Amino acid sequence: MKSFSFTIVFLLIYHIHAQQNERNFVKIEESNNNGGVSQFVAPKSTIGSKIYKFKYRSESYKGTRLEITSKLRALKNDSKFAGIPSEIKTVLNELFKNTKHQAIPRLYKKNAIIFLDALYSYEEFVIAYDNSLHEVVGKIKTDMRYIDFKFERQFTKAKVKLDRVIKENPESTKEIDRLEKDARNSLIKLISHRWMKKKFETYKGIDIVKKPDALIKEFKETEAMNAFNLFQEKEIEKMSPYLENQIIDFFYKKSIPEIHPDQLELNYIDKI
Repeated sequence: MKSFSFTIVFLLIYHIHAQQNERNFVKIEESNNNGGVSQFVAPKSTIGSKIYKFKYRSESYKGTRLEITSKLRALKNDSKFAGIPSEIKTVLNELFKNTKHQAIPRLYKKNAIIFLDALYSYEEFVIAYDNSLHEVVGKIKTDMRYIDFKFERQFTKAKVKLDRVIKENPESTKEIDRLEKDARNSLIKLISHRWMKKKFETYKGIDIVKKPDALIKEFKETEAMNAFNLFQEKEIEKMSPYLENQIIDFFYKKSIPEIHPDQLELNYIDKI
């Protein structure tokens, strides 16, 4: 009977000890060279306190997984990455998640470098994007000074032609309708151009893109993903022409609700 009781006590102690050991270890899965998955256990204490170490560019990363992950998170949330489009942010967040949940040091390092590559690639894109947009805005400002007269002359010619037909052939309704449409389109183009010209004249220096107003900020956010695709495809030379076309169209559409065709003042031609 004593022997039986001793056996029961021994089994209970063994079971408790086994449970304690189980709580102190964690099962880890790792891909092997054959395409399968290998499993092994490691002490939990080593997972949390183990020192991870790697270098990325000129930056050294050394510390526990928690410490390095905290450093990566702070970098991801840095203000210079605040304008990341949602599509890119989703990818970066997924890469960051893959990194922080990886307990195996060499795989953690691998995932961290993939994450950092993606993050710094976006930083390089921001530099190219801002430079291209700054260049485009400067070019448009210069162009607008020269084409202002052109647009006014187009409108006055269309208006003179319309007035002549109305006076000489008032029964030519189809011709008059067509000329009225031409004159109206020329008028809208001229007034929209002057609305845009006034906006662009306020843009000075690199602050155009570094501290954008509401319009430039909206445009940057709208076109960031398309510009990023050009950057990824190594077609940076196409970025400026693309942005020039898009920003003119963007500002033109923004001008339509703001303009007043009946308030046009001619700058170059005294009389129509």
